[in-house]
Formats: sequence, structure tokens, C-alpha cells
Amino acid sequence: MTDKYITVLLGSYVDEFYRIDSYPEEGDFTHGKRAGIMAGGCPLNVGCAASAFGADVRALDYLNPEDEATAVITEALRRYGVDDSHICYGEDCTDGRVVILNSGDRRTMIVCDPVRPFYTVDEDIRNLLNNSAYIYSLMHMVERSFADTGPLLEAKRHGAKMVFDGTSKYDDPHRSRMLTELADALFINSTDYERLSRSLGRDAKQALLEKGCEFICVTDGSRGAYCYTQSGEWFCRSLHLEEVIDSTGAGDTFAGVFLASLLHGYDYGTCLKLACAAGAYACTKTGGQGGCCTAGELKAFAEEHGMETGI
Repeated sequence: MTDKYITVLLGSYVDEFYRIDSYPEEGDFTHGKRAGIMAGGCPLNVGCAASAFGADVRALDYLNPEDEATAVITEALRRYGVDDSHICYGEDCTDGRVVILNSGDRRTMIVCDPVRPFYTVDEDIRNLLNNSAYIYSLMHMVERSFADTGPLLEAKRHGAKMVFDGTSKYDDPHRSRMLTELADALFINSTDYERLSRSLGRDAKQALLEKGCEFICVTDGSRGAYCYTQSGEWFCRSLHLEEVIDSTGAGDTFAGVFLASLLHGYDYGTCLKLACAAGAYACTKTGGQGGCCTAGELKAFAEEHGMETGI
């Protein structure tokens, strides 16, 4: 196990869950009932999953100390052992919210983005970034966090790997350019992978690997996932589940366990197996951190569903 760590650039989100009677047509309405509130957002979910799996994870965020969501976010980080000592606080920002509406097997998400200033990159933040093994975030969150990419490029020169969630419509060419400039690794679903390939004008994995990407993981829902690297490629089928309780955070859990497994020293094939098992495990629980589990718990779950993880 390396003494390096994962830094997650968070997004200051909480998930607010509602059960609604039905999806309304234009001009109609539907009745709803609040089903709960919990910390969420892709980077937070990834960080919690990686930390629960045994990785050293440190969070960088900008939160409003007066916002009720802040206590929900920091409590979740501490529950799963994420280091929150680098979080910045200021009353000149607002925490984000994702309103999740569930009706039967249908779901929609309304994202209310956080408002925050750029980080002041002092010695503490510079050391945090420069000594990371992996820095994980969303492309738009990087744009909202730093006045320019200088601090991240410096961290890359010190050996940190920049890891993105690749979710985007890629209707803005700037997003694909950012990936080719900054990304050392990428997690992306199959739909967005096709969009990225069209934006780049060629197969995305070839374009990114030629730029020096360490790995690209492409998830394909219940069918499984692929991992492409400079040295080869792997495929892992998803576990068969009798019932899916909630798929929220399944992709985030996949990414968190994959990164944690890399820090544990496992090969890419084993990392992919563990990540697929973790994504399936998350679907049997509720909420963005529902998939957080230890290596022992995940191994037992995988074996119960017919997968030998190799750990």
C-alpha cells in the first residue's frame, strides 16, 4: 500500500430525495413527500467509497458555515474517514443541492449548483495537490475551483494523476480539450464515451492513450465495464441482481473502489472486478454513499453473487 493519497475536489452538494405520485404532464402537478436528505455529489461519493475501502482520502471544498447542508456534508466525510482538514469556509458561497424525484422505477435529478469563489492556492493547498497520487473531480468543478489550471499542472509535474468523471454532452469543444490537456485517467459511461469520441473526431480511448492517459474506464450499466490502458484492455461483466433498490452513486462507487484498489497495488483486471462488484453492491442500497463498504464486505458480496475477486 502506497503512502500516497487521493484528493477529491468536492462540489458542496446534498441530495434531497422525494417520492412523487407520478410524473406530471405540462401544466399538471403531482404530490410528493420528502424521503430524506444526505450528502451527495460525484466527487464526495467517490471519496467516501475509496476511504471506506481503505484508501487515504483528503477532501478539498469550499462550504458556507451557515448553510444547513454543510453539517450534512462534513458528517458524511467523517463517517467514512475522509480527511476534511483542508476544507475552506466562507459566507460568500452557497452549498449545492440535487433534488432527486422518484416515482416507481422512474427518476429525475434537478441540480442546483453551488456558488463559490476560487481557491486561494496557499502553501497548504499546494502541498495537498502536489503530494497526491490521484486528484479526482468533475471538469466543471475544476473550472469553478481555480482561476486557471496552473496549480493542477504543477501537481502533475510532481507526479499527481488528474482523474475526471467524463459525464458531459460534449456540445462544448472546450470540455474535450480540457480532457486531452489535463486527464491522466477517466471514468465515463458508454453514452458519454460515444459523445466524446464524436467530439474528438476519433475513438476517445486512442486519442487519450496517445496523450499519455494511464487508464480509461467505460461503464455500460448492467452489462459491465471496460478498462483500457497503455498495456492492454479488460472487460468485466456486471453481477446479476435480483432487485435494484437505487442506482444513485453506483458509478461513483465504481470509481472510488477502482482508485482505492490501485493504491492497494492490485492489477487493472482485479481493480475492474472489484469496481464492478462495488457498483452492483451500491445498487442494493439507498443513496450516493450506499455502496461504501470494506474490502471484506465487498469480497463476501461478490462471492455470494458468483464472482471471485482475487483478493
